[in-house]
Amino acid sequence: MEPEPPGQSPDSAFDAANYPRPSGWFGKLAASGPAQARRWMRWAWLASLAWWVWNTGLLLVWIVASVIPPDPTVADADAPVPARIIIYYGVEGFIIGLLGLGLNQRWRTAGLLLPVVFLITRVIALTRLEPLAFDVRAFLWVVIYLLLLFLFIRGAQGAWSFHWFTHLGFSTRDR
Repeated sequence: MEPEPPGQSPDSAFDAANYPRPSGWFGKLAASGPAQARRWMRWAWLASLAWWVWNTGLLLVWIVASVIPPDPTVADADAPVPARIIIYYGVEGFIIGLLGLGLNQRWRTAGLLLPVVFLITRVIALTRLEPLAFDVRAFLWVVIYLLLLFLFIRGAQGAWSFHWFTHLGFSTRDR
């Protein structure tokens, strides 16, 4: 990544003057400059990386827990996690991680697919695989999902804005 100009913040008037936003509704959703677009993509990439690490950790714990036999002295031992849930979380984490990596490489398609795939997989997980009971824990998970979805949408906006600012055919079209 290119270094920022010394003594200037990425959101300064200098940055906005050199990189005008597109006209219309796309301009309202676009970043103010390439530096802000890179920040949005970086946060989305880090969020997807964290989600991949979380799902991989869950996957490893569930795999190890399924190999260890239950203790016969414990009467109310938890039932093992079904294989379909293990496979689902493993595949979902891998796909979200790959899309986040694509977003880090500034791919617009990965940026668009990341929030869409995340939203679809969370709806499937919450409605089909393991519906959450409405309590404080469920509220916490919904807040986490909404935060991740917000970061992924911001990453998609950043990818499209970055493409606008770095490809002269797009940025000079409205002048």
